[in-house]
Amino acid sequence: EKLFQIDDYMFCAAAGITSDANILINKLRVSAAQHIYTYGESMPVEQLVTTICDVKQGYTQFGGLRPFGVSFLVAGYDAAHGFQLYHTDPSGNFSGWKAYAIGINNNTAQQIMRQDWK
Repeated sequence: EKLFQIDDYMFCAAAGITSDANILINKLRVSAAQHIYTYGESMPVEQLVTTICDVKQGYTQFGGLRPFGVSFLVAGYDAAHGFQLYHTDPSGNFSGWKAYAIGINNNTAQQIMRQDWK
């Protein structure tokens, strides 16, 4: 399974090592739940993506730790910015998109989306 529900307003698709994805998805769910418990509202999508990318980047920076080998496509909704789509790299970089694809045939899918979005 490569599609995960984080909370009522966010979903995540994973490409890469599934066991790494499971660990990071659990961290995403805990962060989202802690935010709801603390502030009484859903966590903003970009804040959640930034949180998990900080974890991923930390594992690439320090010796003795194997980096997480998984990319995420996080889709969600928050009241401030509406619907959002973010792509995260194994290195911890992230970027926002209107449409994006990850996985084995991502280049083909992105070419199709470029043609359709022109």
